[in-house]
Amino acid sequence: MKKTELLLVNSYAPRQRIASDAALENGLAVLRTYLADRGHTVEVVDDQRVTAMTKGVPQWCLKLLQFMVGLQMKIYNKKIKSLWVMVMLLTWPLQSLSLYYRREFMNKRINDIIQEIKKSKANFLGIKVWYGDAFVWSKLLATKVKEACPDTIIIAGGPQVKVYGEHILLDEFFDIAIMGPGEEALEKMLMLRQKSKDKGEFLKAFHTEISVSKLIKTGTYSTVCCLTKNVFATPKYRNEDLQGKIFFHTLVDGFGCSWNKCNFCSHTRQNSTYQSRPIEEIVDEIEEMARQGISFFRFSSSETPVEHGKKIAEEILKRNLNINFSMFSRAAKVTPALYDAYYIMIKAGLRAVFMGGETGHDLINEKVMNKGVRSKDIVDTINCIKLASSAAKNNCRVGLSLIYPCPVVEGVTLEEVFREDMRIIQESNPDTVIVNPPGMFPETEWMENAAKYGFKAEENFVVNFMKYEYSIYKPVELWEELGYSLQEMSGAELLKETGRLKQEIVKLGIPTDISDEYLMMTEAIGYNTRLDLLQFKSKSLQDIMSGSTTYMEQIIEKINQKSRQMAQQTKIK
Repeated sequence: MKKTELLLVNSYAPRQRIASDAALENGLAVLRTYLADRGHTVEVVDDQRVTAMTKGVPQWCLKLLQFMVGLQMKIYNKKIKSLWVMVMLLTWPLQSLSLYYRREFMNKRINDIIQEIKKSKANFLGIKVWYGDAFVWSKLLATKVKEACPDTIIIAGGPQVKVYGEHILLDEFFDIAIMGPGEEALEKMLMLRQKSKDKGEFLKAFHTEISVSKLIKTGTYSTVCCLTKNVFATPKYRNEDLQGKIFFHTLVDGFGCSWNKCNFCSHTRQNSTYQSRPIEEIVDEIEEMARQGISFFRFSSSETPVEHGKKIAEEILKRNLNINFSMFSRAAKVTPALYDAYYIMIKAGLRAVFMGGETGHDLINEKVMNKGVRSKDIVDTINCIKLASSAAKNNCRVGLSLIYPCPVVEGVTLEEVFREDMRIIQESNPDTVIVNPPGMFPETEWMENAAKYGFKAEENFVVNFMKYEYSIYKPVELWEELGYSLQEMSGAELLKETGRLKQEIVKLGIPTDISDEYLMMTEAIGYNTRLDLLQFKSKSLQDIMSGSTTYMEQIIEKINQKSRQMAQQTKIK
């Protein structure tokens, strides 16, 4: 058997947390493609698939849980609290048993990975680290690999590293962490390991030749950022990569954010503003994905500037590609140029936009959020998208994101913020609203100057928060204590306030917490009304809470079928 230099593992949790958990894993595919093209042997283990989330749990347990959770949701919606609590308590032992089976199965997968490392004599284990229970599993995997395969070098990367940085390495579960794109750094490490007799010699050479710190900052996270066309690789998905996955591809349109100043946002760790990726390279990648039957795309950057989005759209139209895509967008002063850009993007396939509004209160957005936009900009931009959508004769849905509750300043009450949030929702009438509680993340203004904003954190808050199982679908009554307070409001009180705003939004007939990629994909399979979205939210939530995948498997099959159908209609030269 050929020696594996690097085994890449996607961490995962005992339960599906959001409907997009089973998205195609582009990050690991990019790393494998880039390194394989340079002669290195890389393998991927990715258990984050919708069809894999029930493995290890007996069918009787899943079916009974599905029934009990369905009953629980009906009672909850009817607001019969005492009966809901009773049914929830009756369901609890089943939930615990189901989680026991899942964790046993996940522990077995760790043993399988260890056997794979031993069999292939892999020098490196790279773990894509996610939050909450997936982070706990990553640490357990790293601990057991260190014990069983002491010469294997363990590297952490992915979203959790980008948010928490140096804190990832505090307990020494991982030998090295990469914050940012990992292609070049991994290639240097693979080549250095070839010249080192063992792990100890490699680590000494690593600190001399690659990085003094165990945390490597690359791309926009580096102080010497150098993103070039030659670095990025178009991922080559294998057949096994597609099994049990949703056929939407996360497309790197660029890196960073053109504003990059929000007080609450972990993206401010980046040392440069938005850097675009070459247009032709982006659309070449779209064509390559279409050859594999993939027609749904989500632009990955934290904000795609409309000028760059327009240029991408023009190239898509020029090549006559039949695709749908979603993106993150920033509110702006509405001009004819902005309208024209959205019109062209919608003609090219833009079907959903995610917009961070944070709050409808202008003074709070200025003093607390440092958002750089006013509520009028947010409302006008959403209305501009709707007008462009109507003119283009194609629907483009909009998801508005808010942070509530939030810090307030002298002269402003939380109730005033609540009213302004409701006002902006009513004026903009988005297709969905995502409401998040306020979060404290390392190296953000909110955390660096916590007292100024009224935050108080418990000792070891960051260490514990990295393990916090955050899920926008979970009823706030079931969340654990956050580990911090805001202006005398405990974590439970904060979550209760978040729930209060969500409930008022639902009364308007607007579904909450549906991601932009699902706004795009459900539209493509005929979920055209808000009632359709509300039903999607309810049924997918029942799957998530019960640990079942019955409904999501049906939806994903419809999405994948539509994706293949659209790809077949695209004539690629």
